[in-house]
Amino acid sequence: MATNTDQQKKSREDADAVENFSKRYYDILDTRRHNVDKFYQAQAKLIWNGIEINGQTEIAKHLVALPPTKHHIYALDFFPMKDLFPDEDTTYQVFVSGAVAYGTPESTTVSKEKRLFSHVFILTVDIISSTWVIANECFRFHE
Repeated sequence: MATNTDQQKKSREDADAVENFSKRYYDILDTRRHNVDKFYQAQAKLIWNGIEINGQTEIAKHLVALPPTKHHIYALDFFPMKDLFPDEDTTYQVFVSGAVAYGTPESTTVSKEKRLFSHVFILTVDIISSTWVIANECFRFHE
């Protein structure tokens, strides 16, 4: 049986992993979006403002087609999904809220106004690549 110290260490490691993944994910979206496919499982699903997009390749195509972005994360929280997936120690539901500005600083065709958003995703370790990936997600602007 795990000791309280072991549980605290595991909780801190989990928090670090989720936070590091999230920082890398938004950095990739803002600076090297052509690499975003590596952050998804092959069969991942994205609900983008009510529109369903299925599969790693289609999700990447959608995200790459967006104008340049700059994300500002205001809050990040996560919960282990051990109750739903008892054999999965590395599956989390992640909640992110923030704002995103579209367009480059010199752009005159895309509004640079920040849009508030909520982003919820299931983060897990891919059994094939042993890397952290998004299995399912929902991204929605606050209107």
